[in-house]
Amino acid sequence: MIERTKKIAYGFMIFAACLVFPGLVCAEAAPEVLVTVGQETITRADLASKTATMPPQIRGRFESKAGRQQLLEQVVLISLLSQEARRLGIDKQDTVEKKIKEMTDNLIVQELTRQEISGEVTISDEEVAAYYQENKKDFVRAEQINVSLIMFATTANSTSEQKEKKQKLARKTLKRLKKGADFAAVAREVSEDKRTQRRGGVSGFFARGRRAKMYGEKFEEVAFDLKTGEVSDVFETERGYYIIQVGDRQPRTEQSLSQAKSKIARKLQQLKQREAYESYVEGLKEKYPVKYSQ
Repeated sequence: MIERTKKIAYGFMIFAACLVFPGLVCAEAAPEVLVTVGQETITRADLASKTATMPPQIRGRFESKAGRQQLLEQVVLISLLSQEARRLGIDKQDTVEKKIKEMTDNLIVQELTRQEISGEVTISDEEVAAYYQENKKDFVRAEQINVSLIMFATTANSTSEQKEKKQKLARKTLKRLKKGADFAAVAREVSEDKRTQRRGGVSGFFARGRRAKMYGEKFEEVAFDLKTGEVSDVFETERGYYIIQVGDRQPRTEQSLSQAKSKIARKLQQLKQREAYESYVEGLKEKYPVKYSQ
């Protein structure tokens, strides 16, 4: 009992000394060894460092007890194989040494750019605001509409009889729609526009100028004049005869400076980092002259 009391008192004294003189008295706690493989030890810190670099969606697989055990077994396997490879001298083979150097070079170059370049680049609020004012048009989204269409195709070589036939089909289809037929179902049945026919005629959202080349300028004029849900009359473009319906509209929007701030900051950060990188490399060329053999 007396001996146990002495041990407790001694432990308390060591603990107190660590608080007062941490640099003189206390050494770092020994790492917790999970497994020893030949000449190598694998600690809990080793596993933690491996999971720390994983993407979140992958890291989650190893957060459970079973997952950590699976990771430990993988590390053990790599240790076994790598020790045997070194024993056989595989790491000293010319081709392998070259690959190791390439991988090492890539790793230390990434760390060099992080420490010497990326970490030194900062973006001020004034720079962000100036970029926003100079490029305001980039933060404006024009009005967009989602149009469904039914098309009866004609070409520049179509005869008047062929065009008349297509026009009659279009007018007949319009009558069906006015009687209550479902636009999407009719489009799947009769539309000759291969791009949208299987989707029930849905073309997707677009702003002015984005469908003129595909369907003709008349198509856009009619589309943007329609109200939401309204079905057009039959009209003709250089591509054929159309009936269209506006399904939905997205009004013109403009991002404020506060809304665009993070996006601008990322872009400016990338630009500055690229400039800093190029400048850094030019400086290295003076330090380590580059001479090409002819």
